[in-house]
Amino acid sequence: MSTPPQNSFRITSAPNISYAKWDAERFETTSTSWTDVPGASINLSLGQGAPSYGALFVATFSAEALSSDQGGDGQGVLYATVFFGDQQAEPLSNNHRFITARGNPEWSSHTLIRVVRFEPEFAERKVNAQVKLHVSDRDMGGVQNWVLKIERYNL
Repeated sequence: MSTPPQNSFRITSAPNISYAKWDAERFETTSTSWTDVPGASINLSLGQGAPSYGALFVATFSAEALSSDQGGDGQGVLYATVFFGDQQAEPLSNNHRFITARGNPEWSSHTLIRVVRFEPEFAERKVNAQVKLHVSDRDMGGVQNWVLKIERYNL
């Protein structure tokens, strides 16, 4: 039996555990560095005393989002992704555009999916899921009415 490539997987069962969290609170940022969305996190662990020694996590984040071109360059962008601990989930990119400013800013719904795999290890590890945002230079972006769902597939 061949091993599937690192950038794909096949799941033939329901998740072992599903987690979800949501909030209607608006969060806006002007940071050009990855910034935590307050509350958009789920505590996860692996290893001894955890639900499994290793796992594949699939994160879905959906929110109403807004990006505003404050810099006047026509390139207002809000970037979004999910980190698990200090590891950014796949796909890895320097261009995780969640929404791009177009004309008059209006809130619109957007969704992303990210995946991370942690191989089995006996030592306990905290791999908390955290949604993070940042904007392009001198811009503003934000989310509201968001939902974060994590599906856990134990290895």
